[in-house]
Amino acid sequence: MTRRMRTGLPAGTFLLVATRFLVYLGVQAAYFIGIIGTLTYEVGASTWALAGAVGFFNLFIIFGNAAGGTLLDVRGPRLYAAVTLAVAVATSVLFQLTAPCVANVLAMSCAFGFATGLGFAFLSAYPAYLTDDADELKRVNALLAVVSNVAVVVGPAVGGIIATVLPAQRVFLATAVFSAAAALPAYLLVERVLRVRAARVRSRALDAPVPAPATVSPDASDAAASGVAAPAPAPDAPAATFADSVRTVFTVPSLALLFGVGVLAYTGYGAFDPLESLFYRDVLHVGISWMGWLSSAAGAGSVIGSLLAIRVPRAHVNVLTLILLIALQGVGCLLYVGTPYVVCALAGQMVLGCAFGMVTPLQNTLVQMHAPIEVLGRVNSVMNAGFNGAGALPLFAAPALAAIFGVQGVLVGASLVVLAVPLVYLAVRRRTVARIVAEERRRGQEG
Repeated sequence: MTRRMRTGLPAGTFLLVATRFLVYLGVQAAYFIGIIGTLTYEVGASTWALAGAVGFFNLFIIFGNAAGGTLLDVRGPRLYAAVTLAVAVATSVLFQLTAPCVANVLAMSCAFGFATGLGFAFLSAYPAYLTDDADELKRVNALLAVVSNVAVVVGPAVGGIIATVLPAQRVFLATAVFSAAAALPAYLLVERVLRVRAARVRSRALDAPVPAPATVSPDASDAAASGVAAPAPAPDAPAATFADSVRTVFTVPSLALLFGVGVLAYTGYGAFDPLESLFYRDVLHVGISWMGWLSSAAGAGSVIGSLLAIRVPRAHVNVLTLILLIALQGVGCLLYVGTPYVVCALAGQMVLGCAFGMVTPLQNTLVQMHAPIEVLGRVNSVMNAGFNGAGALPLFAAPALAAIFGVQGVLVGASLVVLAVPLVYLAVRRRTVARIVAEERRRGQEG
């Protein structure tokens, strides 16, 4: 049984929330202004350099995700937290010792991407260490999404204030301070709440049988059809590799569906990062501080969306709801970039943020429900490797397309991709979606 607080949340929830908030606050304060803003406004970099910065950032997020997920599964929450926070502080401080030029900013993009990827398991995997109850998981994930999106509001505003009086590079000092402050709640969480649960998970993982690689159970197809995860090998066993987590994702229909629609939708988002700052400068005609204010508007919408996610009935915590919310993100994208008016961009960011604020906790809850906890860190690494990899695909095509269709034309086209992909996916895979939704509702009734 999970220990519960008077709020109805599992013990340790608020320590995890505090840790996630401080870590993500540092990321939001620094990335957009510290990397993209430095290249655009202080270095005067080309669109190719901007695409490179975003591409390297996403690539190294994948590496950080893989390293963090493996570290959590194999060595547990204590070492994972210590390494993650130390890397975040170190990379932010080291960037202060370099001159602001394209090469150095690109190097920082790699290092900061790796540090950001390392920290993702606080959001994606730690809730499963607090509880295995589906309703509690939904509430914990929604609360984590609320504070993450508050960080999206506060972080860019903090970065904007710093960039108003200091070089944009200095926003990374905020990351160092916030990451160091996260050490206290992380320590209390690991030592006072997670030790027993983590020990049980590790013991169960070490005792788990390792299936023969050439043997396929005759019941495997039935298990897959019902959405039940295939047996996972022990993380410390010789056969336990990152490939085992890939196998888990693609043998559980709900995880495979989440992966597929997410990868396709994120492909549309990939055009935004290298062109967004140019859209602000050349289409909206606003200064660098507006990079912070518009990001904060998206964060405000995300807070609203995350609060709404808490109220989603258990029967609607399923892949159909997720797919429709991703389509709503496309609507927000169109409003955001479809006109040259700042007021429309603000409204679009609010809609986009609201949809995103509901998507993230729902997606994380579904993954945590269907993936074995012994490999949950690595399963999340596989999912996010797909998402970030898909987002990186259009990066280097975006500058060339912008030269032909203009910055705004490319962004509108990308928005249409985000809107259309989930709807087309839903139409093509409607039977699979219906089967998974029926299974999700049956589980909710049994719970």
